[in-house]
Amino acid sequence: MYENKERELKLLLSRQKYDEILSSCDFPVCRTQTNVYFDTPDSQVRDAGCALRIRTTKDTRIFTLKKRIDPITLIELERPVDADTIATIRDPQVLSWLTEYHIPVQKLQPVASFTTTRRLLKLDHAELCLDQTTFAHHTDYEIEYEYFEDHDGVRAFNEFLAPFGLRYEKNCSSKIARAMKD
Repeated sequence: MYENKERELKLLLSRQKYDEILSSCDFPVCRTQTNVYFDTPDSQVRDAGCALRIRTTKDTRIFTLKKRIDPITLIELERPVDADTIATIRDPQVLSWLTEYHIPVQKLQPVASFTTTRRLLKLDHAELCLDQTTFAHHTDYEIEYEYFEDHDGVRAFNEFLAPFGLRYEKNCSSKIARAMKD
């Protein structure tokens, strides 16, 4: 089981800037992941400030429940599962999280699905994720700075971005929010 606070800064990129960063930096890890998000027909999960997903990477599935705390911090509860839908999960820990956050399992249904090619670069205090995400009707490009430990992440992220003529300013919503607009 994984339970932590996730802090991340995100910046949407043009395809040109994405390609420039990709060709200038060594991202030693590359993986393709498919995310399926779940909610109730009346958006109870979203309205509670949460997101639910099952992420599939090769033969691994991870259930994730995220709860927003502030603009850059989330509580993230994760657990490997052997199901590809919420309805078929029998894991007692996952079911207890859903109960704790008052999420009605029987009403959950898939609301969005998309595939991301993620390139990873580990830094001293964080991880850079360079993402190309294919939604139903478009593809977008994003760089994320995900904290491992407390530090001035905005300054560190801006130091990385500066050679590319970029500066962090919140310019995008979450992938699930972008998928729902698709």
